[in-house]
Amino acid sequence: MKHDIVVTCTFGLESVLKRELFSLGYRDLQIQDGRITFAADEAGIARANVFLRSADRVYVKLSEFDAYDFDQLFKGVRKINWQDMIPVDGIMHVKGRSRKSKLSSVPACQSVTKKAIVEKMRLSYGIDHFPENGTRFPIEIILEKNRAQVTLDTSGAALFKRGYRLHTGDAPLKETLAAGLVLLSGWKPGTPVIDPFCGAGTLLIEAAMIGRNIAPGINRNFLAMEWAFLDPDIWSKAKAEALSRMNHHKLELFGYDIDPHAIDSAGLNAKNADMDNAIHFARRDISEFQFSGESACVITNLPYGERIGDRDTLDELYRTFRNGLSPYVKFDKHIFTAHDHFQEIFGRADKKRKLYNGNIKCHFYSYFNQAKGRKESSP
Repeated sequence: MKHDIVVTCTFGLESVLKRELFSLGYRDLQIQDGRITFAADEAGIARANVFLRSADRVYVKLSEFDAYDFDQLFKGVRKINWQDMIPVDGIMHVKGRSRKSKLSSVPACQSVTKKAIVEKMRLSYGIDHFPENGTRFPIEIILEKNRAQVTLDTSGAALFKRGYRLHTGDAPLKETLAAGLVLLSGWKPGTPVIDPFCGAGTLLIEAAMIGRNIAPGINRNFLAMEWAFLDPDIWSKAKAEALSRMNHHKLELFGYDIDPHAIDSAGLNAKNADMDNAIHFARRDISEFQFSGESACVITNLPYGERIGDRDTLDELYRTFRNGLSPYVKFDKHIFTAHDHFQEIFGRADKKRKLYNGNIKCHFYSYFNQAKGRKESSP
């Protein structure tokens, strides 16, 4: 049976998520800001949860219809065969969003949606009371320009929760965003990676998992694994496929930070991810930056005001970083920051991409190997 599957991501990572879905064999993608929809069988639900690095959540789209008033919303939701998915004791939790729609009250839309679900369940099961003390079924009603979309969240805990990061530093990157940055950099195994502001080590751990083709969801469970209407074999098959794709490439990954507690946390996180044999962490100030290799790929999340409040101090740090990297003309350098005037300090980037870290607008600046010639800049 085919399902419409919706995967969400951080705004700006749609192109990365598209390439990931293509690599899994999915085509005919419908791409919107922060989400991609595609058709797949049940196995696609499991594979998307297990394999996708840049996705935040995986949903099954149950229906889509016009909803200019509450009557249309109620009838549209009631048409769905909820009894085929939700058992008598299922927990029916409804979340909602509304944008540019006549039905602008999200609490009211959630209430109407829940009433429609319960009525359909009551008619199907022939009972009036549902205990809601069993498995969770997170339902989302999204209204966009008077068009309603009803989905089920299959992931449960967000996909950035890989399970390895027990220690975090200040302003940590989510694992999904960190993986997205590594994939945007174009890094390939065989080239050393350096993160001079490694913090809790997330960027390098995600790079190590990418380098060894370790699926991010291989060691965790997902809410939809508890749903009886899905074939339980889809999960074991997806994880078996993930195991078959792993490799043991030798990787050269280096993380530095001035904060010794950050280095300790990074080391523990890498150990939890079983990547400690691939990454070397050391305490080092950026003013002491040095690397003996001829080429490397620098990927880092620079402090941009969340961790260092004083503007003069921040600008001086950036200048020190620029001066430390300037001799390494054969390095590719990819820098993530929300600093408003970054290029005034660091120089015009070869490529710039707008992204968000939570609600903070950031940019990912790429400076390519100068020995190969400068690439055309893009907005």
